[in-house]
Amino acid sequence: MSELSLQGFLAECEREQLHRVQAIQPDGALLGGMTGDPRIRFASANLADWIGQGCDSVIGQPLAAILPGVPPPTETAADEAWLWPSAEKRLYRNLLGGPRGNLDGLLSCNEQNWLLELETSLPPTRAHEADRPVPHRLYRMPYNELEWEQQCQYLANELRTATGFERVMIYRFRDDGCGEVISESLADGLSPYLGLRYPASDIPQIARTLYLNNRHRQIADIGAEPVPIKGDEGAIADLALSDLRAVSPVHLAYLRNMGVTASLSFSLILYGRLWGLIACHHHESRSLPLPVRERCAEMAQVFTLSIGGYQNNRRLMEVSGSDREISRLLDALRDAESHRRSTAFGAPRFNPGPILGRALLSLVAAEGAALVDGNQIVTFGITPTRPEIQAQVEWLRTGLSDQVFSTDALPNLFYPATDYADRASGLLAVRAGRFDPAGGRGERVFLWWRPEQPRTVYWAGDPRKDVCFDEQSQHLSPRSSFDRWIETTSGHSEPWTDSDLLRAKKFRSLVLRAINADVLRG
Repeated sequence: MSELSLQGFLAECEREQLHRVQAIQPDGALLGGMTGDPRIRFASANLADWIGQGCDSVIGQPLAAILPGVPPPTETAADEAWLWPSAEKRLYRNLLGGPRGNLDGLLSCNEQNWLLELETSLPPTRAHEADRPVPHRLYRMPYNELEWEQQCQYLANELRTATGFERVMIYRFRDDGCGEVISESLADGLSPYLGLRYPASDIPQIARTLYLNNRHRQIADIGAEPVPIKGDEGAIADLALSDLRAVSPVHLAYLRNMGVTASLSFSLILYGRLWGLIACHHHESRSLPLPVRERCAEMAQVFTLSIGGYQNNRRLMEVSGSDREISRLLDALRDAESHRRSTAFGAPRFNPGPILGRALLSLVAAEGAALVDGNQIVTFGITPTRPEIQAQVEWLRTGLSDQVFSTDALPNLFYPATDYADRASGLLAVRAGRFDPAGGRGERVFLWWRPEQPRTVYWAGDPRKDVCFDEQSQHLSPRSSFDRWIETTSGHSEPWTDSDLLRAKKFRSLVLRAINADVLRG
């Protein structure tokens, strides 16, 4: 398959208008209308099977004429908040009876339209499945890595018990868009996916946006025939907030290739961003009642408190440790500068000792470091040569505006670094402007390097084969293999962590403060 074909397939996935599919899964029925207007403008073709009235008889009528329970009796005609956009969805349990028994309703509204989705109610004998409170343990804040791993495993186990699905994975999005399974609960006999990564293309950006707007998404049976939506006067339903929305053919093929018949997903949203997903898989068709899905979604939402709490605890500990490291480094810099000023004219600009070298290297756990001030370069540890360092500084000054810059793949960005990747595949640079009475405005640059470290990543299938060519259908489809695939790459160093960058930024701030203080003292 050509690279052009691959790019075209992935672009087509991104262009899929998933929210305008104009069909739903057959596990329920749908009614909808335009935002601000209570009249029904479209409905699913199977409506009569669920409420006893067909599309032709309900389209054009106010929703209250068909379902007196919506809006609920507590809302007056003047209080029609349900008709206007809201991030919240309303769950009506046992909203009405129909040919298939009692039905629950889920009401949502965005800028385009409102939707009422109807599904079979949870039988009274199973009400406890939805009414149990969220386990208190999920409210605990992890304070270390072990507690964090235990919290993730506890949630995965609880959700597998609550849903009955064979596999439950907690899936975290990495900075590069790829996903990684960080915890898993699975039935006996299944191959584990724990620790595997999935390429970013597995979940297109348009799908991630839909996950941001919905707490859960169920696909009860990938073989089920979708039900079309009938509209009045060409009304087009926006199904961005629909859980019954029909499934993309590409995603159906993806699940089929994984050997999955039913899936259930819960969004993990932190600070308004999609941090990850909880993915549940089953090899047979499986449908979870709406109130049970809502309870599971509540558990997932509470878990995001653990994510935020753990991240904040780590940052506090890192800040506390970095304060001491930075203080030692600044003291060493002051001593070196004081020694320079006390020497005769023409002495090296810096005359650092071993204390400064150790402090500089330990600040961000680097193997090599350098201080560059004009033409003066002082190095510590394992570093590039002086001409190579000068070339890097020139590249930073002319090609990048970042005052704090980092990369764990320097040869990919600065080709000359390929010659010394074994010493400097990772670069962290801090630039601090200063005023020198003798030479005018200048810049002091601090550089840290990490050596090349071959990187091994375990993928769920070969990430280079996002798609394959189906000879029978003569169409491109998602990759068919999800077996563990090992990738080893070179030209990379150990990545710089958020803690490293935080220390570098704080160090720069204090260096600038010290420089300004020196200027004021004259």
